[in-house]
Amino acid sequence: MFFKKKNQIDKALAELLTFAEKVKKYRGDIFAESDEEELTVILSNLKSADSDERRERYYDRLRNCLQRVGGNIFPKKGIVELVELIVVAAILAGGIRAFFIQPFKIPTNSMFPTYNGMTSEVCFSEPGFIEKSFERFFYGASFYEFTSPFDGEVLIPLNQDRKRTHSSDVFELFIGNNQLQLNCPRDFSIENVFLERFFPDYYCMTDRSFRGRWSVFINDMRKNGKITITANGVPVIKTGTFVKVGEKFLNFKIFIGDMVLVNKFLYNFSKPSVGDPFVFRTNNIPGLNNAELYYIKRLAGTSGDRLRVSTGKLYRNDEIISGSKIFDKNNNIDYENSYYGYLPEIGSAGVYSLPLNKDYTVPDGYCYALGDNSSNSYDSRGWGLVPVDDVVGKALFVLYPLSKRWGIAE
Repeated sequence: MFFKKKNQIDKALAELLTFAEKVKKYRGDIFAESDEEELTVILSNLKSADSDERRERYYDRLRNCLQRVGGNIFPKKGIVELVELIVVAAILAGGIRAFFIQPFKIPTNSMFPTYNGMTSEVCFSEPGFIEKSFERFFYGASFYEFTSPFDGEVLIPLNQDRKRTHSSDVFELFIGNNQLQLNCPRDFSIENVFLERFFPDYYCMTDRSFRGRWSVFINDMRKNGKITITANGVPVIKTGTFVKVGEKFLNFKIFIGDMVLVNKFLYNFSKPSVGDPFVFRTNNIPGLNNAELYYIKRLAGTSGDRLRVSTGKLYRNDEIISGSKIFDKNNNIDYENSYYGYLPEIGSAGVYSLPLNKDYTVPDGYCYALGDNSSNSYDSRGWGLVPVDDVVGKALFVLYPLSKRWGIAE
């Protein structure tokens, strides 16, 4: 790029650096390690750049990096960002400052269904213009339609290894032996769409978490001989759905993750309480590579608390944990509302794993964090403890989208 005047360089850099900070705060917890390292190096080089030529060069590198990792934050586009702008303006107009309140966008589904990351819904009929406009504005929905360029059976690759571009994740399907690529937002998981569209009986297994449904589904496909190999050697699942050239075979919508207001002021006067949905920095958590990110989890234990998971229930100091109705829903396994109980560990143990299959006592100066979606949450069971000094604040209000979760944060 070329700037005619120095003040143009300064203005453009300042704007891009603002975006960089926002991307790190809202999306840093789902960066690939290589992306985090690249962004850190670029920002460091920008700070030390001693000439306009070097700053222009690193401006271009930073812009390219943000286009790859920025998701819906950079470049800004669409109705969701317009709503965000309106929200920020309303906050400023009301006299609320960043010292007291900080917006936080939920990046993943580790706190589902209390808070949502990106979620999906298959459209079995074509939504009209009014319906699409309504859902875009109120729910932050984006619509995806895929038409078959081939004749044949729809086949799902057994291993969904997404491929990443600068702005999307690319998944694969096969129509017969012909490969088809599906472009979706970065960090979106498409397996739920496949189940709802092609295997609704498994999608409707309300007595199991999504991971449990998918596991049962794969096992049944193996037992029933529904797995085959394509001509180029890819193992795939036969859906039994056959399509023609030009036929629309997959139509779904993706809803944006929740935007939550975080009360940064409260913990200056009171200690975090067990049961709080709390946001914290991760730069002093070795199990997360000491990266400067932000996570939201539920506070399960503070200094001196003994924690244990047994038969799907979470115990604190030898009693079933209390302090939040979400604890109650998980401990009582509320299938209807998608709370499936607690698991003592996240899977493969690592150096920093703190499983709860036996009593664990939280040391002084630390918190133990758990996700409400225990079967799909990477939390203190996997990466260790949260230093009390790195706690940012308590989730206060779900501001957007305007769904049933809108209102006071649970």
